[in-house]
Parts: sequence; structure tokens; C-alpha cells
Amino acid sequence: MANSKINTLILCVDKDDDIGKKANIDTPIIGKEDNIKAATALAIADPEEADSNAMFGAVKLFNDLSIKYPEENYQVATITGSPLGGFEADRKLVKELNEVVSSFSATNIILVTDGFADEELTPILESRIPITSVQHIVVKHSERIEETYAVFFKYLKMLVNDPYYSRLALGVPGLLLLIFGFLMALNQLQVAGIAVTFVIGLVFILKGFGFYDKLTMIKPKLPPPERQLIFVSRLVGAIVILVGCYLGINSVNVAFPVLPNPFLDFSYYLGNFPVIIAHFILSGVDSIIFGIMVALAGGAVNAYIHKTEDLWQNIISIMVAFWLRLIAIESANIFLQPTVSINLFSPLVIYTIASVISTILAVALVYRKYRKLPFT
Repeated sequence: MANSKINTLILCVDKDDDIGKKANIDTPIIGKEDNIKAATALAIADPEEADSNAMFGAVKLFNDLSIKYPEENYQVATITGSPLGGFEADRKLVKELNEVVSSFSATNIILVTDGFADEELTPILESRIPITSVQHIVVKHSERIEETYAVFFKYLKMLVNDPYYSRLALGVPGLLLLIFGFLMALNQLQVAGIAVTFVIGLVFILKGFGFYDKLTMIKPKLPPPERQLIFVSRLVGAIVILVGCYLGINSVNVAFPVLPNPFLDFSYYLGNFPVIIAHFILSGVDSIIFGIMVALAGGAVNAYIHKTEDLWQNIISIMVAFWLRLIAIESANIFLQPTVSINLFSPLVIYTIASVISTILAVALVYRKYRKLPFT
């Protein structure tokens, strides 16, 4: 019985799927012409990509062997893994290899690579089809010093300009310098070692367990710009309100440096409650009211963009917040000086009357225009 022909698969492997990422080509790629087209597209997309040279090398090897051993069958194919690496890449390689073998029953493989990760690829492929040869396609460089510098600066430029590498090459050192500068400003350099260890450990965890690549592939869906405006205005407003609360509490601590336990001496707090509130208001009310206005302003701008009735609700709320500031300050002054007499011409009475009248007029105007009360 005549021996069956040997079917040799010349296989090029791109484990990190540069073909898909850079040239947007689906894999596996089977056949001489398809591999030439894919390699050309990859070389155009990234002229410095080594995988395109490996694909051209696989095609050349296919031509040479087909001429030298015409009695054997040859096929050339390219399979890819995944940018995530690890298990995801290996599983995709096996899946695509099975697709290739289903169309060409290979009895052996000649593996063509750019010289990287051979020790990882060989066991995966050999578990299914014997590998009879491994060909490395390495781009040749002149040994002159000038070209050595050119190659060095090419990769240095890649570290700076390629987002995949610059995140680690520049991002991590930049973050460490930022931490050092922040700690120097706070005169807390003694904790710099802890901060640096924490950051480097976090980077090792993200890269070591593959979380970094998965996070970079996440494409969050941002809300519409007007929703972002509301979120930012409320966030800024909340921060300013917290600053106001801090200023108020700090003022109370300055006025009352030693406060007794409230559970043991509640009468002390009850007797000094107006003074405590007054110090808190006078120091913190401006920031608190301003934070409220900022939060309301974001809602007003959003309502103006959408031409909704909520615009007037926010305007009326801003106006009420303005009057509340004046009323709160005058009330605090009275808490500090309870002997001051109050009459119709006192600032507290004038501000209160003015706020009530202006609010009623604003509500009446809104009702007259929309036939609907605001806040309903």
C-alpha cells in the first residue's frame, strides 16, 4: 500500500493578537494569498511590527519547501491569541488551530515565530500535532554604532508614545513623583516608603494577575454631557459644603478649646448652644450656601438646555439660599449679642420680609406662566 503524502502546516503564531488590534483582521488566516494580504495590512498599520515579518517569512518558507519537496503537501496559516494573555490567549490559539486543522489535515507543524515566547507556544501546539521544526524570523540590523543608537531610541520612543507601554514606563514613575511632592508639601516624607511600597505592590498585582489588561479593555459608557454637568456641580457643591462644615467646626473648637463630655455635662452644651451655633454659622455659612448654589446652578443649566420648568425651581432655590445666608448671619450675631433689640428696621426683620416677598413674587410669576406651582 502506498504511503500517504506528508501534510506539513507552516504555522505563524501571534500570541498577543497584534493582527487583530492593529490591522483589524479576523483570524485564523489560511492560505498563501490571504497571509500575504494580512501581513501587508499589518506592515502598513505598523511598519515596525515584527509579526508581519514572521508572516512574510512563513510565506517564503512555504514557497521554498513547495519547490524543494513537491511530493509533499504544504499549507501556510496564521493564528492569534489574545491581548489579555494567559489562559484567554492559549484557549483562543487552540480554537483557531482546530479550525485550521479541520480544513487541512496536518501531520506535522513547522512553527514560525518572531523569536518570543517559543517555550510557551511549543507545548500547546505539540499536544495536538508534532512540531518538526521551529523557524525564528528576526529582523537583521547593522552592527554599526549609529544603527544601535537608532534601534535604542526607537524603543525608547515606543515607551514614551505607545499608550500600552507608557502607562507603566511613565505613569508609575510620575505617580511616585507626585506622591513624593505631595508628602514633601505636607512635611510627611517619613511615610514615603509606605506609599511607594503600596503603589509598586498595586502595580505588581494588576500586572501579575492580568487585571491591568482587562481594565484597559473596559470602555465605560459615559452619561450625556448634561448629566455629567449635574454630577460635577453636585460633587463640587458637596465638597464646598464639607469645607464650610469644617470651617464651622474649627471655629467652634477655637472658641471652646476644651469641651466636656456631652453625656456627663449636657447642661453645658444646652446653655452654650446659641453661642456654639453662632460661631459655626459665621465661619461656615458662606461656603455652605455657596456649595448649595453651585449644586443648584448645575441643575439650572441642565434645565435651560432642555427648556424644562425645572429651571425656575432652581432659580427660586438659589434666591432662597441667598436670603438664608443673610438671615443666618444676622441670627448668629443676635446669638452672640442677645441684648441687641429687634424692631421692624432691624436687618433680620428686613431680610426675612424681603425673602418672603421675593419668593412669593417668583412663585406667582412661575404659576402665571406655566399654570403650575414650582416644586410640584
